[in-house]
Amino acid sequence: MKAELESVLRHMNVDRLDALLMDAVRRYSPSLAEEPATEVFEAALDGAGVPSWRQPVESEETTEDDRASVSVVAKVADQPRGGRAGGKAARRANLIVQLGPEPAALMWVGHVDTIALKHDEDHKVRKDGDLVYGLGAADMKGGCAAMVEAVIAVSEAKIPLKRGVKVAFVVGEEEIGDGSEAVVEVLDSPLTVVGEPTGLIPCIDHYGYLEYRLTSLGRRAHAALPEIGDNAIHLMLSWITDILRQATRLPAGDQMAVSLREIRGGTGVFVTADQCEALLDVHLPPGLDGGVIAGMIEEAKEALPRGGRADLSFEELFWAPGYATHPGDPRLAPLGSAFQAEGLTWEPGTFRSHSDAPTLYTAGTLPVICGPGRLEVAHTRFEHVSLDEVHRAARLYAAMICASCV
Repeated sequence: MKAELESVLRHMNVDRLDALLMDAVRRYSPSLAEEPATEVFEAALDGAGVPSWRQPVESEETTEDDRASVSVVAKVADQPRGGRAGGKAARRANLIVQLGPEPAALMWVGHVDTIALKHDEDHKVRKDGDLVYGLGAADMKGGCAAMVEAVIAVSEAKIPLKRGVKVAFVVGEEEIGDGSEAVVEVLDSPLTVVGEPTGLIPCIDHYGYLEYRLTSLGRRAHAALPEIGDNAIHLMLSWITDILRQATRLPAGDQMAVSLREIRGGTGVFVTADQCEALLDVHLPPGLDGGVIAGMIEEAKEALPRGGRADLSFEELFWAPGYATHPGDPRLAPLGSAFQAEGLTWEPGTFRSHSDAPTLYTAGTLPVICGPGRLEVAHTRFEHVSLDEVHRAARLYAAMICASCV
């Protein structure tokens, strides 16, 4: 492995990698309009003579409103924010690369989409010393760029692969996960590396993720006479306050993340609110069943004054169970060898957010989350990634190929 890895690393070009990352971050590519970023990675592979192919993605969950929003976002992406989506945005597809024979011994998965900008945000990319700032820099275009550079270097080194490696650049991770659901159709490897930002810590355990919609109904009254009505927003706030209080008392409550993502209700007229809706996110450690959370929400509802209970309801919108991996799983051995070859310490951790990994885990592969960047800066206005860490990620990914496929 040592000689092959040295050959690959000699073909690694950090200037090429930096330019690719800057170009990818410059292209605005929110979920449902990912084409600008996909084109960047496809062009880099094509320019290096690495073949790739498109896997069409059409989710049953994609509504007509979603499809309409694609064309709107595509027009935005054609503005100075960057992007060349135009009419191509509706042509959503994963980008797949296959090197060596099938079935693959190793697969990498990276999502090319980002969250959407808010109305008061602008999309810019800038470099400040070692750091590249911009939406998607950490989550996870840094990881995708490192994967592309590793594949190009392996191809240019012309090292023979006894077993194959597959790379999937997928769409839709930030919204409905339809890209990873589609990529399961071409999944044939026992081991998968997902390049989410972990600071290059290999995360072999993964949190579960729940989404709930909470609804409260009240009785409308003149805003100056709230005592003759029932304010649905007040009722919702009481319910949520008790949910948050009870969450701290659950088993592993100190490890959970319960977040009120959105609350809205009432009207613009001068009346008490007669309806309110809230979205609740819960990240919970592996092994904790989602039914515990449903029971907690119901218990908080029952703790409210009797008069308001009948006006409260909730529904589960999404549930992705977490998973835990035994550190001695033999499928992890090539990754340990790759870390050792690059002088990195193999100290597995836990990924605390949601990703495409649970979908892949359910399909039978062992996903390990490992990529450049830090989760705590993802989705923020100051999102950034270290160029040095992206370079080290590319080297590590190349070592993974040599350890798994040579």
